Amino acid sequence: MDNPRVGDHIDARYELKRHLGESEACVLFEALHRYTGRRVVIKLLRPGEGTPDETETLLIRDAFALGRIRHPYLVELLDAGISHSVPYVVTSLLEGRSLEALLTVRGTLTAEETATIGRQLALALEALHRNGLLHGDVSPSNVWFVRSPLGEEHVVLRNLQMTYEPRKAVPLEGPRRRSGSFVYRAPESARSGRVVDPRSDLFSLGVLMFECLLGRPPHGLTSDRNDGEVPSIRVLRPELPDALSFAIERCLRSSSSERFSCARDLVGSLEATQIARAPTHFLSGSSQHGLRAITPLLEAPAPRSTLRQPTPPRGAAAAVSPPVAPEQPSGLTRRRVARAPYTTPVRLIGHHGVMEGRIEDISTRGVLVISARALEIGVVVQLSFALPGNGVIVHTNAVLRWVRIAQTSQRAALGFEFQVPPLALRNAVEIYVAQRESQPESKSQSDQ
Repeated sequence: MDNPRVGDHIDARYELKRHLGESEACVLFEALHRYTGRRVVIKLLRPGEGTPDETETLLIRDAFALGRIRHPYLVELLDAGISHSVPYVVTSLLEGRSLEALLTVRGTLTAEETATIGRQLALALEALHRNGLLHGDVSPSNVWFVRSPLGEEHVVLRNLQMTYEPRKAVPLEGPRRRSGSFVYRAPESARSGRVVDPRSDLFSLGVLMFECLLGRPPHGLTSDRNDGEVPSIRVLRPELPDALSFAIERCLRSSSSERFSCARDLVGSLEATQIARAPTHFLSGSSQHGLRAITPLLEAPAPRSTLRQPTPPRGAAAAVSPPVAPEQPSGLTRRRVARAPYTTPVRLIGHHGVMEGRIEDISTRGVLVISARALEIGVVVQLSFALPGNGVIVHTNAVLRWVRIAQTSQRAALGFEFQVPPLALRNAVEIYVAQRESQPESKSQSDQ
């Protein structure tokens, strides 16, 4: 299987339904189990990633180790195998929103939200570390908010098939090895090129919590970020609970010996804040802090004051038009539009050329797209993406109504309104959104 594609079957059990993305090592698809009807994520190792014996050995090792772990805050490994000499792993399909999108749209989170997210991720890391594994890439793009079968909202840490055994100090380079997002890597990992021990994961979690509260990583995106101590969060945000500031600053110590000795100690420190068990509502429309309330997707143009534009390089022209909200098109009212989280790659084609992005929210009126850069408000582009449910690729024109720029300048949130969506798109989205809205919504969270 040199070039897997939608419609292919893996081991006569999994039918590839929708392309989800790819990395240097893997190609990801949404797949349907032919006998149970369950939708899953199947990750196929790219051909040429190491020798056949090496890749098979690594896959079996990771699958065997991860198969022992069951934790509500870790993505679940369901199956693994080798099909036509290509190793693959199968994990649960996450239907929710990413922390990356949330931070792009909102900028910062509250102390309660940050402490709750930090505690749940620390518990996930504890489960990994207790089983002799490291994650190696704790970053907002790998943190998702989902609902449990009882409707309880919680985080899930994904991308677990590339974990490492800490006792072996595995190099970051080589077949199937990921370097991790640079700004979240611990100093010892950045200097040595190796994942050293569990405290490296705790540093990454500290960077993530810092960004939740400040809207940016401690050292921005500079390559010399590992020189010296990080800025004091107690100075930057003196109103935060001391226990929360202490926990984050200890995670961010340059010397790993000065950090928490284990994830369980970090959990205890966050619980001492008395705010680390607060329920979150990032998937809910009922909370003023939810993504739905923060991004009124095409229900009305965004207020002018909320449209943050990127700063162009000195001497260069602005890449994005002034933040003037376009006139409300005929027939567009402020009534609530039913929408739901939906994650799929999207291609944007326009006068800017071709740009890749990721849809994270969808309604019959439009989509929320996360991309590496912004576009001009009011620009019309052609969007190409796979429909929910059937995976059929649809092409439709859409106008950009609002833009948010992350302080890191690594990502932008784009709110598009469909111009004349085809009937197949409207029907597929209506069914998908109705199914998600019928799912239970809990007012509390499980106490893990």
